[in-house]
Amino acid sequence: MEIDFNLEISQYTKDIWEQILGLEVIPTTEDFSPTEKGTTLAGCVQIMGSWEGSVELLCPAELAKKVASIMFGTNLDETSEDDIKDALGELTNMTGGNIKSLVHDADQECFLSLPAVAVSDIQMHVPGTHEVAKATFKHENHLFAVRMLKKVEKKK
Repeated sequence: MEIDFNLEISQYTKDIWEQILGLEVIPTTEDFSPTEKGTTLAGCVQIMGSWEGSVELLCPAELAKKVASIMFGTNLDETSEDDIKDALGELTNMTGGNIKSLVHDADQECFLSLPAVAVSDIQMHVPGTHEVAKATFKHENHLFAVRMLKKVEKKK
């Protein structure tokens, strides 16, 4: 049976944001491009093993700050840069862990790396991969996206 990764990413993301953060997120067809929206945080975890690739969470800085404030129980003005990065890393890790469960082979396990978080106004690029799924979401007036990238098989 073929897995609809866009649907799975949408469901996992909605569940995590609503259950962990209490934030309603709505899947949307609007495109989120970090280069057009100002400062963006990009969280990334690598999946290694029987399936190789990565999962990225691309989030505007303002929304990432709100997430950190909720996660750590601080006021927005008290939320530090480290808290913001830690919160986005944890959300990326939760999302990646759920997606990893979809792609691992029952006979061969997959492993998840520690999350990495970058702050940038340009799009993240993971060399040697191609996008296999992307879901964009809206919370209030903020767009964010989850991308699933698969390692490109080298031709022999």
